[in-house]
Amino acid sequence: MAKNSVKQRYKEGEDNYKIDIDSWVTPYGNLMTFLMIFFFLLYAYTYYLNDIDYERLMNRVQAQLANLDFKSSMELKKKEKETEFANKLREYMQKKGLTDAAQVSITAKKIRIVFSERAVLFASGSAELDQQAKNVLNDLAELISTLPQESRIIIEGHTDNVPIKTKEYANNMELSIARAISVLNYFTKEKNFSPDRFAVVGYGEFRPIVNNDTEENRAKNRRIEIIISRT
Repeated sequence: MAKNSVKQRYKEGEDNYKIDIDSWVTPYGNLMTFLMIFFFLLYAYTYYLNDIDYERLMNRVQAQLANLDFKSSMELKKKEKETEFANKLREYMQKKGLTDAAQVSITAKKIRIVFSERAVLFASGSAELDQQAKNVLNDLAELISTLPQESRIIIEGHTDNVPIKTKEYANNMELSIARAISVLNYFTKEKNFSPDRFAVVGYGEFRPIVNNDTEENRAKNRRIEIIISRT
């Protein structure tokens, strides 16, 4: 009888301390709920922040949440430099009153700067930079110097669809290429940037951002784009 009683009490103790294999579900569900709320709030920020501010926010979140090794830490620092470049450039455009003539945008792959004809980069039918253009490019060069040396820069020339034929340029394609080269020469010859960081391309009238159906739209299509690839 005594032995049976001991065995019964031992069995009852095992039952009292039995592990519930489903006990992880509740804290896991709570964690997923918190993460969903966090990323929902983060997504909601995109409606109130422009792309540059959002990029800066994501850099901070990544730095705080990620356990970064040395390589990842260096890559994050480069991303932060690129984001800060875009932010300073935006502030410069606002200070100089060029927000209608130039736009800055940033994605995970590139920083895109668009100078429309309102920036008065070139005279009609010409590829020679005017003085205002040189002033803008001079300040832009100072900001570019803060970027990592690995950053590659593409200069694109664009025109409207109005045909052109002059002694210098047979068509819009030639004019767009010449204008892109003028910007390149300013950076490499006047500001001493290494030419191997740059590439130039001219698209003529073949990549419009709006229809060429009004003079205002044609003015938007006459532009220089500077694309900075992100590291």
